[in-house]
Formats: sequence, structure tokens, C-alpha cells
Amino acid sequence: MSKNDATTFLRVSQIASHIQRPQITDYPLPHVAATTPNDRLKGKVAILTGCNSHNGIGRATAMIFAAAGAKAVVLCDVSGTNLAKWAEEIGSMYPQTKVGWKQFDASG
Repeated sequence: MSKNDATTFLRVSQIASHIQRPQITDYPLPHVAATTPNDRLKGKVAILTGCNSHNGIGRATAMIFAAAGAKAVVLCDVSGTNLAKWAEEIGSMYPQTKVGWKQFDASG
């Protein structure tokens, strides 16, 4: 193995050691970040775009922010077909967080 190959292997091994296995929970999406309630974001407000998808990063991020004790989370997307459902779902799981939604195009 060349020196470059060994360096690359070492870097990949270090990165891999930081990646967690997805946590299995009662929520239908696998979690890599903790969804155990905590107060890391206590008093903070988050406005998240791209939250309409069933398996998207926006919805997952909203869930994690609510679990981290955010004061409020606003789910946004250009398509609003699921936003109300996700807001209700997240709000029922984390009642300490006010969850709202707004359909609009944030790209402009």
C-alpha cells in the first residue's frame, strides 16, 4: 500500500468512526441524530424549508429541533400537501414546541 493509499484509508476510517448507526424508534424514519428530548435549542425558533417530503431532510430536521427543545418550529415548502400533517404529528410528539407551517417558494 502506498503512502497516499494509507493516508486515504486512515482518513476514511476516522470519518467512519464518527458516523452513527440509525436509531430505531417508533417514528417511521430512521434517526441518526438523537430524538430524545433535551434542551439544547431551548428558547430558539427555527424556520425550515423543504419540509413537505415523507422522507426528506427538512421533516427530519424539524423533528430533531423539536426534540432538542426549540420554542417554535415552522415547516415550509413550495408544496404544502403534507405540511399540516407533519406539523400536527411533530407537535403531538413534542408538545413543548409550538409547530406551525407555511406554504411558499423560498427560492426567490
